[in-house]
Amino acid sequence: MRRVLFLLLGILCFADNLFSQGEAMNCCNMNNMDMNSVLDGPQHKAGMWMFIYSYMDSRIQNNFSGTTKVNDQFIFDRYLMSPENMQMDMHMLSGMYGVSDKLTLMVMLNYNYMSMNMKMLSGQMNMNGMLSSTGMKSTSQGLGDTKISGIYNLISAKGHFLSAVLGMSLPTGSIYKTEKDNLEFYGDRQVYMMQTGSGTFDLAPGLTYLYRPDKYALGTQVTTVIHPYYNRQGYKLGNEFSVNTWASYEWIKNTGLTFRLNYNLTGQIQGFDSTISIPLEPAADPKNYGGSFLKGYIGLAHSFQEGPFRNQKVAAELGIPLYQNFNGIQSSTSYNLMISWILNI
Repeated sequence: MRRVLFLLLGILCFADNLFSQGEAMNCCNMNNMDMNSVLDGPQHKAGMWMFIYSYMDSRIQNNFSGTTKVNDQFIFDRYLMSPENMQMDMHMLSGMYGVSDKLTLMVMLNYNYMSMNMKMLSGQMNMNGMLSSTGMKSTSQGLGDTKISGIYNLISAKGHFLSAVLGMSLPTGSIYKTEKDNLEFYGDRQVYMMQTGSGTFDLAPGLTYLYRPDKYALGTQVTTVIHPYYNRQGYKLGNEFSVNTWASYEWIKNTGLTFRLNYNLTGQIQGFDSTISIPLEPAADPKNYGGSFLKGYIGLAHSFQEGPFRNQKVAAELGIPLYQNFNGIQSSTSYNLMISWILNI
């Protein structure tokens, strides 16, 4: 159980906030891993390998301005298209290696798929005298940014654990995705949230404290994502600050249940991509990204100690928004679901 929980700590170091950039941008960003569930002491032995496959499913719908839910007409007064809903799927493959009993290295690759349904202002009047709208679907997929990190165990004594993390994101994702689904906009640059990368080398330092006296654990993690410079298209994503607080309990042998709160604060996009037409939709406007968000999660993890699945683990976590205050006009996350399989060698 201890190794399962530490594994998820390593995953969390990369992916705490899947949707902080406008509740949809971070499928391609540094901190985009909602902690699959339970965490335990940072104990990763020298020479030990772990391989992790994770799948994350998220649904996004309903439009907000700040904390206020808004209708399509509110958006049509400012833009030509209004978001209806969005589906985001991420496949993550990670590997961890214990260089020593104190230092663990990790690398993570991810592949992203995004599908957005929009309502487009048609210019025709409906029966109520309002301008009517038509539907449009846009998709994007591809390799995301590659994450590497080092996790160093600072304190490990009497159930108290403290570890520091220094992560970096390599710009292997694309910032040049173009529209392929609609003839009217075919070849146009897609909006920021539909790109699979940040276009920059990003830093992600963090600090984690855990107290685990017996079958339960209490922990807190503080992470940041720093985008230090502008990418080749003339913009950079907003910096992020995130705090996770969780409690876990091993309610039956080798099975743990976790409750978690995540607070995220993300800045607006700085600069802009001159090939993206701002009047088209809210997601084309850099000011409509970031904000402050609070989410609640419940997770479950099980470790197989014997039999044909020995040294393998499965984990799942479901999250919902509790508080959202968006910068500008954005769509809200309905839920995040992450499922992981872990192999310990």
